[in-house]
Amino acid sequence: MIDQSVRRLLESAIDTPIKLQLVLMFHENQQLRVTAGQVADRMYRDIWSIREALRELAESGVLVETMAKDGPAYHFRPAYELAEPIRRLVQCYNEPLERDRLHHILRQIAGDAQYRRAMRVGVAFETISF
Repeated sequence: MIDQSVRRLLESAIDTPIKLQLVLMFHENQQLRVTAGQVADRMYRDIWSIREALRELAESGVLVETMAKDGPAYHFRPAYELAEPIRRLVQCYNEPLERDRLHHILRQIAGDAQYRRAMRVGVAFETISF
């Protein structure tokens, strides 16, 4: 069973598979300070989705954004209230059966992630283009 604090974390901050991958990468390499371009090269993903995911993780309090000569750089320093749920998320991810449940829940959450984000910032859902 997925812990409720982990589920809330997924719903509020880590609502896509790419964000999960980023959080796991930063948690494993906590001294890492990287730009979106460096992460895109490292993960073999497009820079646009990486840039957006990093920005949203910083807005959520999972990462900290600082300015570098190549643009914004990010490092792992979760807000106090997110530290324990992130630790539990990593524990959950390390258990194969829990990882399957986690991915199942994340797919459900990712399906309405744009709606959740719009509700958080007060944008009418009808104005979101898909």
